[in-house]
Amino acid sequence: MKTRFAGVSLGLCAALPAFAGTVISTGSLPMYGANYNVTSWRISGDAGPNSINFGAEGMTFFNGTLYVSHDHNADRAAGNLVLYTPGPTGNLSAPTTILFGNGPAGLWGPEGITINDSGQGYGSWTSGAVRLASLDTRGAGAFGVFNTGAPGSNLADTISPTPVSLDDLAWAGSISMFAGIEQGPVGTAFLRMFDRDTMALQSFNAQVIDGAKGLAVVSGSFAASLTGQSVSTAQAFLVVSEFDGFAFYDTNGAAIGPALFFNGYAPITELESVAVDEANNLIFLGDEAGRAIHVVAVPAPGAGVLVGLASLLALRRRR
Repeated sequence: MKTRFAGVSLGLCAALPAFAGTVISTGSLPMYGANYNVTSWRISGDAGPNSINFGAEGMTFFNGTLYVSHDHNADRAAGNLVLYTPGPTGNLSAPTTILFGNGPAGLWGPEGITINDSGQGYGSWTSGAVRLASLDTRGAGAFGVFNTGAPGSNLADTISPTPVSLDDLAWAGSISMFAGIEQGPVGTAFLRMFDRDTMALQSFNAQVIDGAKGLAVVSGSFAASLTGQSVSTAQAFLVVSEFDGFAFYDTNGAAIGPALFFNGYAPITELESVAVDEANNLIFLGDEAGRAIHVVAVPAPGAGVLVGLASLLALRRRR
């Protein structure tokens, strides 16, 4: 059972409806000394008529589109990639789907997806439809690239095995490498790096928040604005934990401010993925077990926030 912290307004909490594209709750999340509005969207069913257990296991945001993936099972993603166009308010009411291609174990069902928009290296492209560099962890984990303009076709580029057990994948353009979340013993997790061209594991190894599952790359200015901390690198990593944790790290692996834990917001069940729309100052928290995406509206860069989380850190817990 989850613990709660007192004094947090949860706003309107409605019962889960039996259909998708619906707001199931609104409220606020305490983040770095302030409360920010959050809207929770039911996504169960968004991957197809039988996808009653569809959750946001993999997620990335690019050019106005939120891409979401899950296991290929018929009651989850059914082999589909789900696309949302959230707009400035984070509206998730009108999803569309694209059928993935085949991988080593049938239809691809990525646990992690990202976009290399550099024009060089694994999964990159210079024209045409967006390509997703992705991570499928059924059986032996594997990297693969999906061309969104070729629905149902075989995956593009070479499908290669992952050298370590991973839970997410993100492209960090400022250091021209891929980053991943590696699972360690007893809930520990580590930030690892992969070669841009070969996906070979690099020596970089930094421990992150326990139970880490989701990873997104943001600008250093975005991380600095939200946390109220100085950031020395051009980009930063935003990591979420299945224990409802949330933390920033620079590209050297150093923590940016303290970690947060969201057990005061009832609809959050198990965070597995995260994506950010910096243009509209939105954070998308993927909740696999809750079959939901929680959309958090945060302050614009430069707005400034107070840092005062000492009392919240004591609320860390495990299930």
